[in-house]
This record gives sequence, structure tokens and C-alpha cells, in this order.
Amino acid sequence: MGCTATLPIQNPASIIRPPIISSSKEPIYGYVPLNYKSSIKSYFKNRLKRGNMATYLFSKPQKAFKRKGLAYGGDVSWRGWLVDVAVTTQSRTGRVLSPKSYMVLFKNSVIVEDIRGKKHSLLTRVGGE
Repeated sequence: MGCTATLPIQNPASIIRPPIISSSKEPIYGYVPLNYKSSIKSYFKNRLKRGNMATYLFSKPQKAFKRKGLAYGGDVSWRGWLVDVAVTTQSRTGRVLSPKSYMVLFKNSVIVEDIRGKKHSLLTRVGGE
């Protein structure tokens, strides 16, 4: 004849569980871009005519997000950091041209897109950082 042991049944709410240690989650907007000035310069160096001789004026990075168009549901397609940049290049004769404005979008120190101009209808800046 076998002997079976019965264990007392505990209420699941009374069981002491170790605290859940959250893994270091990435912030919703990612991390502030490091070395964003040099990243932007090297990004535009090959995308602009005479980009290697251009001069740049940078804003500080700020949080932003971009929505898909209403035809695509209007959901958020990107969250990250935005840097406004004014790029001044030279013509082939050496004349300095008017600065052109760009918005450069980052996700964790990686450039994901540049947008010509200072505003975009689907782009929203967040806070005053």
C-alpha cells in the first residue's frame, strides 16, 4: 500500500513572489542622439552637391513623432529625436547660396530620415526639450 503525502493548498494571492525586475526598456522616443552634429555632416556630405564644403547650423535635439497619412489610418509611424539644421552650400562658381532648412529624424543616434523645410503636416514636436 502506497503512502501519498498531501500538501496544503495555498491561496495564490498569498504566495510571496520575488519582485519583477524590469529589463532596461528603451524609452518611447529612444535615446538622445550622441554626436548628432558629426552624424548629420557625414549624412549630407554625399547627399548634397559640394556637401563636403557646406556649413551647418544646428538646433538641440528635441522629441518628436510622425504620423502616417490619414489614408493609412493616421497611426504613429516614427517616434524619436528631431534636429533642425540649416545647411549653407556653395555654387560651382564658389558663390555662397542661401541656407536650406532640414529636419533630421533620429532613432537611437541613427538617422532615419531628413525632411526639407521647417514644418511638416504629419510631424509633431513634443515638449520644449
